[in-house]
Amino acid sequence: NIPLYLSNRQNQGDIKYLHNDLKIILDETYGVIIYQEQIMQLAQKMASFTLAKADILRKAMSKKSSDQLLTLKDDFIQGCINNNYDINLANKLYELIFKFASYGFNKSHSVAYSLISYQMAFLKANYPLQFYCCLLNSVIGNDAKTYAYICKCRQSNIKVSKPSINYSSNKYQILNNQIVYPLSAIKNVGAIACNNIIQQRDENGNYKDYYDFIARSYKLSSKVIESLIKSGACDEFNLNRKSMKASLFDALNYASLVRVENDGETLINLDLVSTPISIVVDETSSERCEDEFSSLGFYFSNHPLSEYKKSLNINVELLSQILERNGNVEGFGKITRVKNHKTKKGDMMAFVGIEDESTTFDLVFMPNTFERYESILVKGNYVLFQGKKDKENSCLVNSCKKL
Repeated sequence: NIPLYLSNRQNQGDIKYLHNDLKIILDETYGVIIYQEQIMQLAQKMASFTLAKADILRKAMSKKSSDQLLTLKDDFIQGCINNNYDINLANKLYELIFKFASYGFNKSHSVAYSLISYQMAFLKANYPLQFYCCLLNSVIGNDAKTYAYICKCRQSNIKVSKPSINYSSNKYQILNNQIVYPLSAIKNVGAIACNNIIQQRDENGNYKDYYDFIARSYKLSSKVIESLIKSGACDEFNLNRKSMKASLFDALNYASLVRVENDGETLINLDLVSTPISIVVDETSSERCEDEFSSLGFYFSNHPLSEYKKSLNINVELLSQILERNGNVEGFGKITRVKNHKTKKGDMMAFVGIEDESTTFDLVFMPNTFERYESILVKGNYVLFQGKKDKENSCLVNSCKKL
């Protein structure tokens, strides 16, 4: 009814009511039934329902109780006839009520939802940087939503920078017109470790190099430090991540030698011994990707899918590009979840989540396609699909191939 509502609002002189008595009830919503309260008014006026009985009708609608709605139909039709309304009009009115039961709101919920929606839309349109920063802070700990929001940021040309040992805080923050990933969102880095890093940094200045960081982070376990390295938080020390991990044992020994206990206070004296020579080893792009995935829960800087597509010479649109249009589409991605569902007829279908380097996306496999491709719908598989997209974030699949 949204197109009808918008059309009626633009052309109010063309609004047609099934009966003139409906005008006083539906005038504020341009002739379209929107609120549950309107149904109660309609039943009271047209069928002489008491308010108590009209409320029973409202409850049946809110619970989507088809049986109860059908039971009330006879009372409604008879009430309309008793009030000298035509039986055909009564049937049409009740059909409207039955249809309304699938989507209606009560008025108070409508006002609250619309107000919040308007505020959110205003903030997203006018303050996108702050809007997405707040959204990301609201989902710390949820890898799937975090990745989805970061993809949205990138689509909106908002940069989300990787975590930084010298600039990240315990939450997402805006710095130099970009959003900085927080230390607290890195796996194995809890609140205590995060606060220790920030406190040491605030009291003694930024960490100058890898060994300065390790020496001053004596309260952190090797597991925490390794997670920080894998996430990219230590990249500013100009050593690749694999080299930092290989040098960690020597760095921890160095840290223990420059640490001095004096009257229960821990002091760091970097002049006690010389800085170790780093163990330098080569690192591949795929190794960096897997490190980020293990420490963040998703691929951040790069996605192995990019290299995979190149090696297989796959030339299809990014999922983010598919999201922007409807019609026949072809895409490629990694399956992230599979949710099987039984239809009313008892047939099996599936809703499948996939991702590529740009965003996440949903594929819908109806019973006929699900039967053909069930064996390849497995989390972790890479699939090439074709189908038709006519909804905002999903595609009805016609064919699918595992690669």
